[in-house]
Amino acid sequence: MNTGVYRIGTVADLIGVPRNTLLAWERRFGLLAPDRTDSGYRTYSDADVAKLRRIKELIDQGYKISEAVALEGRSSSERQDAGRPGDDALKVLRDDLRERLLAFDRAGAEAIRRRLGLFSFQRAIDEVYLPLLCDVGDGWHAERVTVAQEHFASAFCREQLSAMLHSLGAGPEGGPLAVCAGIPGELHEMGLMSVAVKLALRGWRVIYLGADLPAEELAVAVRAQGASLVCQSVVYAWPRAELGAYLARLRASIDADVRIVIGGAGAEGLEADGVVVAHDLDDALARAGDTGR
Repeated sequence: MNTGVYRIGTVADLIGVPRNTLLAWERRFGLLAPDRTDSGYRTYSDADVAKLRRIKELIDQGYKISEAVALEGRSSSERQDAGRPGDDALKVLRDDLRERLLAFDRAGAEAIRRRLGLFSFQRAIDEVYLPLLCDVGDGWHAERVTVAQEHFASAFCREQLSAMLHSLGAGPEGGPLAVCAGIPGELHEMGLMSVAVKLALRGWRVIYLGADLPAEELAVAVRAQGASLVCQSVVYAWPRAELGAYLARLRASIDADVRIVIGGAGAEGLEADGVVVAHDLDDALARAGDTGR
């Protein structure tokens, strides 16, 4: 399972606590021992973010910071030797959310979404929203799930990913610029939207253009905004010649130093000059050169 690595400014935005307050908690209570980059910047893990979320929730319930730290520490000790914190809880929440959505129970789904606020965006995406959508899609193919149920579930999950990206401000001002867009005719965008959120968490400034965008329009946006990375997703298997021709047109329409990354089930086994075909975001950024801050 991928593990997020976040800068303190991003953590502050995720938790809803000022950066200076987080630093004060660190100094006073020894809450965390963040790793450091070669440049000396603090980096925080998913577990760090989850711990800070729990403390913030306790404070919101009326506890003093010292009390919240003590209570969180007690609950942490109870979780020792019980596997990764929240694994079972996330599975239960995912299953409950699926049943609520299939029943068109918006209020029940919202209640579960609020409980997911205790977990990092990355874990919510990777362990709840995307697996849930895959499960619902499989149910539709097997005729256990109706078209209306699939649309309702997809719309709800899309709202949550969109809200995550909005809460991150589409990434920090001044971060390297990435453009995320779906290829023409591709209407599935949950994987692409999850990539946009993860890029923002890693310090990229993201322009999200959504699904079904012609190569020419995408190239205009990339050139006008000075993007250094283009991310695309394809779910269904395209004829390789057609998909290759599309990527060749896009590659020829933008500067050679702009990296193009494509992923998704429909890109498996694809080979295209000047394009990185990736299994996931970590693979993509490792192979394309991660310049996020």
